Amino acid sequence: MEVVALKDVKARITTDLYISGKFVRGAGAPAASITNPYDNSEICKIAPASEEQVDAAIDAAHSAFKHPSWKRLTGRERGVLLHRLADLLRRDVEAFATIESIDTGIPIRETRMEIATSAIHLEYFAGLAGKIEGAYQDLGTRFNYTRREPFGVIGQIVPWNTPLKLMARGFGAAVACGNTMVVKPSIVAPLSILRFSELVDEAGFPEGTINVITGAGRTVGKRIVEHPKVRKIIFTGGTEGGREILRQAAYTITPAVLELGGKGPIIVDEHIDWAETLDGVLTQAFARKAEVCFAGTRLFLPAKIHDKFVADLAAMAERIPMGNPLDGKTQLGPLMTPERLDDILKQVNAAETAGAKVYCGGKKELGAGLAKGNFIRPTIVTDVQPDMAVARDELFGPVLCVTPYRQIDEAITMANDSDFGLASYVWSNDIRVSHHIAQELESGNVFLNAYGYQSEIPFGGYKLSGIGREHGSEAMHEYTQVKSVTVGLDRFKSRFEI
Repeated sequence: MEVVALKDVKARITTDLYISGKFVRGAGAPAASITNPYDNSEICKIAPASEEQVDAAIDAAHSAFKHPSWKRLTGRERGVLLHRLADLLRRDVEAFATIESIDTGIPIRETRMEIATSAIHLEYFAGLAGKIEGAYQDLGTRFNYTRREPFGVIGQIVPWNTPLKLMARGFGAAVACGNTMVVKPSIVAPLSILRFSELVDEAGFPEGTINVITGAGRTVGKRIVEHPKVRKIIFTGGTEGGREILRQAAYTITPAVLELGGKGPIIVDEHIDWAETLDGVLTQAFARKAEVCFAGTRLFLPAKIHDKFVADLAAMAERIPMGNPLDGKTQLGPLMTPERLDDILKQVNAAETAGAKVYCGGKKELGAGLAKGNFIRPTIVTDVQPDMAVARDELFGPVLCVTPYRQIDEAITMANDSDFGLASYVWSNDIRVSHHIAQELESGNVFLNAYGYQSEIPFGGYKLSGIGREHGSEAMHEYTQVKSVTVGLDRFKSRFEI
């Protein structure tokens, strides 16, 4: 497939903020340089929001929440707006895919799927917007009913990896529930979400309901989290970032939905379809450069099949095509920044020093046309002990740690010996074994002979992997709060004898 010309991509870029229905230049400083991970060239500069612009965005969302043009919309009418937004996104899928690829380094064959999935997220929650229900209890001389009501202004802080898709899930659910939004994309990769604000405007959302501003987390993000008019926070990112969000939100007692880090275990049983399991593990370990928190990064193999499985897996990993993310043939793109590449290489080297073996990969890729980018070959590290840093820390890159086991319960114990508990994977054709493992794993999500979440599947973590659930009808509970109303049926009599 022909590579998209970079000049054509740049013509589709939006650099303005979107506040109260208007596109404005950021008034903060300094301007951030947005770079292409493929060759680390500058794409554009974006001025962040000033402190006054952050406040203006929050005030606009707060006023819009109380305004009849939004407050009186039925759930079905909010669903119509989300459906319209999904249609516009699907119409512009190629523009968004190319922007996302140069901004994040994800191959365009995948960003096309991610943009399409983002539209599906919006459609899914559009369908739930008119189905928000309360409950009723008969109390004899009284009855009680509950209403699920929106919080108000929700601040959404979006990470740099697959930003549009990770925004769409929380955004779709929160808007479907009747909240208004202030969205802050990462200063590292804001381009697809800034462009998304144009679709919000075109879709006809009431003025001020949706606002998009950018800037650093420690300034703009902090002001959003600490602002008294922001009633809830959506944050996807690292565990340290989640801790900081909770510290900042403590003063205003602002609740948060947090999807944080992961160190996903993959447990392979002896009873498997060999080819299918190789395909599955390859995808779980290396898809999207493993710059995703639900990547499978720790592989536990039966000792009797360990050597052959690793050899076959490495042979497949070494054949994954690397190159320009805008080339349709590319299947593995560059890491986000040179700093991330350097950090991962240091951690792999440290593992080797500690006694692990780098079976394949583990070096910066210097092949033709790749030397300027942040490329690393898929890396498999064997002889990994569970207490090694490489087996415990989230590397956020295509590095798979392999450890053999002899009994399945030994594998489960090692899998659970982690501070994280986001996504876990099991490969087994024995239904009893697979369900036993699923029951015992300390993880918010377990995939049996499968990979990939979707709109209908509740998604979130145990332990340091987060708080709350995205996706599915569970998400509608995250973005509504319960109001209890009790009604007396008999004439009320005072308890005081006066």
